[in-house]
Amino acid sequence: MRKLLGILSSVGSLWISAQGWEPLRDSLLIENERLEAIEVDNRPLPVLPELQRPGWSPSEASWQGMPAPKHVSAAPLQPSRPTWTKLAPLHLRYGIGRFWTHEVAAGWGRTRDTERDEGIAFTHSSTAQGHVPLARWGQTHLQAWISRQLGQSTLQLRYRGGYEKFFRYAPYAEGWIPRPERLSDIPDSLRTHYWRQELSATLSRPEGSFARIASRRLDLRKGAPEWQTTLEGQTAPYPLPFLRDWKGRTSFLGFVEGSRLLVSFQSWGLRTTPTWHLEAGLLAALARDTRLRLLLTPRIRAIYKGLSPYLQPFAETQGQLQPLTYFAASELNPYLRRIPEPTPFLREWTRAQIGLRGQGQGWDYQLSGEYRLINQMPLFIPQGVNFLFTTASQLSSLGALAEFSYAPLSTGPYAELRAAYRSWRLPQGVALYSTAPAELLARGGYRWRDRITFSFSLAYLSRRTLSDTLSAPAYVDISWETHIRLSPILSLFAQMHNLLNQRFYRWYGYRERPLDFRIGLWLQLG
Repeated sequence: MRKLLGILSSVGSLWISAQGWEPLRDSLLIENERLEAIEVDNRPLPVLPELQRPGWSPSEASWQGMPAPKHVSAAPLQPSRPTWTKLAPLHLRYGIGRFWTHEVAAGWGRTRDTERDEGIAFTHSSTAQGHVPLARWGQTHLQAWISRQLGQSTLQLRYRGGYEKFFRYAPYAEGWIPRPERLSDIPDSLRTHYWRQELSATLSRPEGSFARIASRRLDLRKGAPEWQTTLEGQTAPYPLPFLRDWKGRTSFLGFVEGSRLLVSFQSWGLRTTPTWHLEAGLLAALARDTRLRLLLTPRIRAIYKGLSPYLQPFAETQGQLQPLTYFAASELNPYLRRIPEPTPFLREWTRAQIGLRGQGQGWDYQLSGEYRLINQMPLFIPQGVNFLFTTASQLSSLGALAEFSYAPLSTGPYAELRAAYRSWRLPQGVALYSTAPAELLARGGYRWRDRITFSFSLAYLSRRTLSDTLSAPAYVDISWETHIRLSPILSLFAQMHNLLNQRFYRWYGYRERPLDFRIGLWLQLG
């Protein structure tokens, strides 16, 4: 009996001790998950980049017709384990679709380390165009990054490079006659390829100051533009000596590409009160291509917050002087014809907006009218089987913009709507080919814990001009995608694009892909 009582007493003591450890165990678990949540929100994540493929995207209008998407901060995660997909160090992904579209991706990244981060990712996508005989394209990219915490600063190095090839994914590919019997008989103008590389180094601090240097190069098959290098930076807010309750900020941008140069400074003051948010400053920029170009324009922003968080009138105006490069233009149209003259600089004297904005629990909106005045507007003019990358001397436009986003939690529903309508004036005899006056993009979805994600998108483009003699009707694209987590390490995904199977031409002679689907597996290890 005495032995039995001793055993029961020992078991009871162990059980009481274990109960005493419960709060400590729970606090350690919650603290670990809190750190993981911070990593998910704030660190460069070791997730694979979305696989890109040629084709129209509403965010890739030739002159940035759509308003830029806003960054929506997710609500802080509660003490529950974050999505393991975002924290797994090793990712493997493979998808196959209609027309034998292949997408392969592999990536590795360090996780659960708040002082350093590094990773590498490889992606390859290729397809035969089933509706265009012999046509195909392929893209292969490699990117790597490394960052270190240096006291209060973070230093990050990033490289992205790849090889891109387009073969009869080109103007007139559908009706090109005669049809060759051998691939070598394809005319040189219907195929192109180039290497794209970019290397950057960024030093940033928590208060918002940063300095970044980046070098880029695009090797076109017929002539290679110069290396281009940008140096940019921004200061943290600092007190202004003559204006009480105002903070100042200054930013800098430098650009070099062969004989082209750009130097730009922008300085402005900020003041925030319970009823007003005010910004006032000046942008001064000097550039040289074939001649000197100067821009001096104000930066003004005023938001009145005295009515309600849901109803805040605002007005703003700002300008920019930026280089037009083949590096960016080739992402819109790969069949550009290189010209010997240096590409000019886009000079936007003003982009003024006035309207209403508001913000609630996880959502915000903005409705505004817009006026733009631009010199050297980029143009893509069809010339035979290639496109000439040139500019219009001046463009002015009046427009209306609408933006709405809803993302209350890290799980559950989310939605985004962006719409733009513009009426523009150009010099006599000049047209904006393939640019639509009206654009709309609606996206949304639902995230059920970390197991199922469903998303959809609806894009609309109004009637637009393709060439001097042809125009394209309005176009609607409906797409969806879903991810289903089958196990802690394995997910299944499926995508469908252009559900209405419309014949859509983004550019003169380019028929985009019809109804398309893709299925695949995503493996996350570690």
